[in-house]
Amino acid sequence: MLREGKTGFWATVWRRSTILDRLTVGYILAFAIALVLLGRENKDWIELFLAHVGLLAVIAAIIHFWHDQATGVRGFIRQLYPGLLYSFFYREMQAASFWVFPRFLDAKLVAFERTVFGTDPNVWIVPAQSAWLNEIMMAGYCSYYLLIPIVALPLFFKRRLAEVRGFLTATTIAFVISYVGFVLFPVEGPRHFLADQFAAPLSGGFFVGLVSWIMGHAAIHGGCMPSSHVAVGLVVLVWAWKTMPKLGRALTPFVAVLCVATAWGRFHYVTDIMVGLIVGVVSLALSPTYAPEPTRLIKDLAHAEPQVQTAGTR
Repeated sequence: MLREGKTGFWATVWRRSTILDRLTVGYILAFAIALVLLGRENKDWIELFLAHVGLLAVIAAIIHFWHDQATGVRGFIRQLYPGLLYSFFYREMQAASFWVFPRFLDAKLVAFERTVFGTDPNVWIVPAQSAWLNEIMMAGYCSYYLLIPIVALPLFFKRRLAEVRGFLTATTIAFVISYVGFVLFPVEGPRHFLADQFAAPLSGGFFVGLVSWIMGHAAIHGGCMPSSHVAVGLVVLVWAWKTMPKLGRALTPFVAVLCVATAWGRFHYVTDIMVGLIVGVVSLALSPTYAPEPTRLIKDLAHAEPQVQTAGTR
């Protein structure tokens, strides 16, 4: 009887799980296996492994006992729990930086950019930096931390649950690809590798100070290639235009400034940004509920308002 009960439990979990659930669980399981195979030199690997086992158990219970159409607090957790884990997934990448290579590979990336641009773009823009421009750039950079909830929460409260899952699926794919990149090409970023090229920290006010605090307390050392900020920012922007065009218009300048700010603030190389954009497009293409083809992205954004008006007349 006990054996039948276990079989029934896991069969129910599998039957009730969505693509987003399986993607999230697959990532957690893959990281746990990688910890055992590659990460045992990390002093905290056992704790991390047990944390992943615990997460798998909790997620299985959520899927089994809480229907994906649940409302209230249960529905909130059932639909949005992958998004609630993104910060944990990011922080634990600190332990995975040198699983493949024993050191950061910034020298190769800097040599590539010097060949392409004839200089270090992060250093080249320093003369243009001023306190007020730095504030604008860092405000755009800070907007990243609001992008996911500002799209996911309205969709959830409007009970547009299929779109919530589609949005978080695309976002999760972007994070997973980015995290794989962090491991395969570890980069610490220009604020570390090119530190001697910058005469002083960025000057500014509130937002410059806020970003400095975030870098000191919440950022990991590494995790720059590709720029997950850019990849996720693109995914969020496209989904905002797709589901709530007015919000998409409002977010466009913030995401545009965010992309520039990642290099302006010395967090990413230009190459990180370009690869981040590619990751964003690939993530949108791989998301099963993303309707427009990636090649139609610019056209869709340009004609978003007429499309909405046409749809309203049907």
